[in-house]
Amino acid sequence: MKRNKKKNIKLLSLVLLLLIGIGFAVLAANLKINGTVNIDSASWDVHFENVSITEGSVEANPAPTSDDTTTTEMTYTVNFTKPGDFFEFTVDIANDGSLDAMVENVANQIYEADGETLKTLPDYLTSSLTYSDGLPILPNQLLAHNTSEKIKVRVEYKKEIDKEDLPSSADTIVFKFIGDYKQADKNATPVRVDFSTTSWDDIITAYSNNPLSLKKSMEDGATKEVQLDLDNDGTPDKTSLLRIANLSTPTECSTEGFSQSACGLVIEFADTITSHRMTPSTSAGGWENSDMRAYVNSGKYLEGTENEIDYSTSGIYNALPQELRNKIIDTKVVSGHGPNDSKNFTTTDKLYLLSISEIWEEQDDDPTTGLDYIDTAYNQTRQLDYYKSKGTKTSWPECQAAIKQYNGENVQWWTRSAELSWNAVFMGANYSGQLVEAYTYRTDFVSPAFRIG
Repeated sequence: MKRNKKKNIKLLSLVLLLLIGIGFAVLAANLKINGTVNIDSASWDVHFENVSITEGSVEANPAPTSDDTTTTEMTYTVNFTKPGDFFEFTVDIANDGSLDAMVENVANQIYEADGETLKTLPDYLTSSLTYSDGLPILPNQLLAHNTSEKIKVRVEYKKEIDKEDLPSSADTIVFKFIGDYKQADKNATPVRVDFSTTSWDDIITAYSNNPLSLKKSMEDGATKEVQLDLDNDGTPDKTSLLRIANLSTPTECSTEGFSQSACGLVIEFADTITSHRMTPSTSAGGWENSDMRAYVNSGKYLEGTENEIDYSTSGIYNALPQELRNKIIDTKVVSGHGPNDSKNFTTTDKLYLLSISEIWEEQDDDPTTGLDYIDTAYNQTRQLDYYKSKGTKTSWPECQAAIKQYNGENVQWWTRSAELSWNAVFMGANYSGQLVEAYTYRTDFVSPAFRIG
C-alpha cells in the first residue's frame, strides 16, 4: 500500500509540471510600449540691463548703456581732472534664459591706451568690480535662470595721494572688467546663503567656499531655530534661536596666545536660554574654574586633572541636537582674571560665554573705567563681526545690539570676563545692553557661543 501511494505522488507531480508548461505556451505574447517625448527649446541669455550711475560721478561720454536686453558688452569714457574724481555705476547681470549659469572667470584688467598691452594700475587710481553689496564676484557662483545680480563698477582718482605719485602728464588708461559665464554644473555655489533655512552641512560648506556668502545673513541678524532638551529626558522642551556672530579670521587670530573665540565661523544664541550662577562666591579661578563653564559644557571637572571637563552630564551642550553637536569644534578660549589671580586663563571648550571685548568696542578713554582696565584679556581677543557691524559700544544707544531677552523680556546676561578689581564680580550686559557688574552668585541669564566646522 505504501509503495502505490508513492507512485501516485510522483505521477501527480509530473502532471502539474506539464500543465504549467502548457499554460506558458498558451499565454505567450509580444509586448510593445510606445512613447513620445517633446523637448522644449533651451535658451542661453545672460546679459546686462538697468544701468544706474552713482550720484557724484564725473560725466561719462559715452556713458555705459544697456538700452536693449541683449547687451553683453559696455563701453564708456571718463575724464578725471583732479584727485577725488570717480566714476561708479551699477548694472544688473540678468539670466533670462532657461539654463542656470555660473561665473566661469572674472577679471579686472588694466591696459595701455591701445587697449592691447596690459599694464599695472598707477598708484593714483583704484578700481573695483563687486556685487552691489560689496561681495566679491568669484568663479562658480550661481546665476540661476530668471534671476539677476546687481554688480558695481568703480574707478577712482585717489583723494589722498603723495605728490611724487601724481602723473607728470596726461595719461589714458583702459579698464576691462570681464565676467565670463557658462552653464551651471555641480560645482555651482550660491552668492549668498540663507542661514535660517540652510542645513548645517551646507552652511559649513558655503563658509569653506566663501565666508562672505553668509555676510548678509549675519548682518541682518538672521536666526535659525534649535530645539533644546534641557531636562535630558529625550524630548525637546525649549525652542531657541541661533545667529551668526562672526565670519572673519584676521591675521591677529594667528598671534600666539590669541583667543579663537572670535575667529572663524562663530554661532551664538540670539537670546538667553536659562539662568544660572557664575560661581558660589568668588571670581578666583576665573572662567576656567566656574560653575558656569561646567554647566554650559554639560560637564564636570575630572579629579586629578587641571579642570578638564568630561562633557557627560546634563547642561546646555548635551541639550543641543546631536546633529549640531557633531558640527561643534573645540575652541581655545582666553579669559581675564580677577584680583585673586595673577594670569589669564586658557581653556579648550565646546561652548563658552562671550567676553566683554567680543561684544562692546572700547569707548572710554578713562584708564580706570576702560574695557582694558576691567578685563585683563582685553587684547587677547577681538570684537565679533556681528557686534562690529552694529557699531556696538558701551554707551546708550550704541549698546542696543547687546540686548537679549528671555521669554520676550529684556534680561541681564553673563559674560565670561572676571572684573579685575572685585573678587566676587563677573561682567554682564543689563536689560538695555549696557556693560554691568554682577556678583558671581547671581542667577543671571545664559547665552553661549560656539564654533562649527
